[in-house]
Amino acid sequence: NPLVALLKCRSMLRAVEVDRTQIKPKVAVIGEFWAMTTEGDGNYGLQRFLEHEGAEVDIQIVTNWVLYNIWEHSWDTRQRMTLRQDDNANKGLVGVNAQQKLATLWVADKGLRLIFKSIAGILGLHDYYMPNMDEVAEEARELYNNHLRGGEGHMEVGKLVMNVKHKKSTMTLSVKPFGCMPSSGVSDGVQSYVTEKWPSAIFLPIETSGDGAVNVYSRVQMMLFKARVAARAEFEATCQEYGVTPEELRLFIAQHSRFSSPFFWPSHRVAATASDIVHEVAPYMKDPLHGVKKVGRRILGLFTRSATVSH
Repeated sequence: NPLVALLKCRSMLRAVEVDRTQIKPKVAVIGEFWAMTTEGDGNYGLQRFLEHEGAEVDIQIVTNWVLYNIWEHSWDTRQRMTLRQDDNANKGLVGVNAQQKLATLWVADKGLRLIFKSIAGILGLHDYYMPNMDEVAEEARELYNNHLRGGEGHMEVGKLVMNVKHKKSTMTLSVKPFGCMPSSGVSDGVQSYVTEKWPSAIFLPIETSGDGAVNVYSRVQMMLFKARVAARAEFEATCQEYGVTPEELRLFIAQHSRFSSPFFWPSHRVAATASDIVHEVAPYMKDPLHGVKKVGRRILGLFTRSATVSH
């Protein structure tokens, strides 16, 4: 029974002890679909290596790829609907009800997200949010034409821009097989402009080949040094902002089971999870009524929005 299996997994996860105050650079792994999702010799065991080096790995799940494929068909259909007449290409709209197709794709997108959130909820993972594919496309649009396909299309560029612009990760690592033209020849060329526009971006593209493991590990370690420095500086600045010490933070978390639970996840504000923990927990340390005030503000916000809509 899948439900029983998920509930057993939840109880196993609940027993895991976590310490999210450890300062770890968050490394987002992007790139060619297979190379970034496989775990083994295909990418030199990259995820395990990064964790062994003290990084928190932000992987790209397969569900994101399916969402991208749905977005791709929706976007192409809308573009074809602007033509003077239906085209008879492989994915043309001759004999196709475009509105019905868009409605089907919309249901597929929402249905996939609902299934994912339901399974995650049963496991106790309530605070994982699926990417907004329109937002990813918009972030990449000025740098990478959304019409171009191959590999992950514009997603590599869009992910890096969002990682830097919205502080979603400390470092971004793009991995692909040797000679992968969509990723190595196109996306990496655009990424150099992104790193010029945002000099604080820590970005490393690597290619996998039969004999390149030592070279890849060495390059990753050099960039991880920069990422560690950035993560520590961010954490120290956040502690200073709230006037708390790491020791006080750990003591408070240990005394409050909600924050020490493996199912607790802080709201996103900055790149490293340890810094997000400070942003989330420090206000409770300074004001015992912070939680009550936070709920009050949310309720007030709901009434305010309702009043605005009614007018």
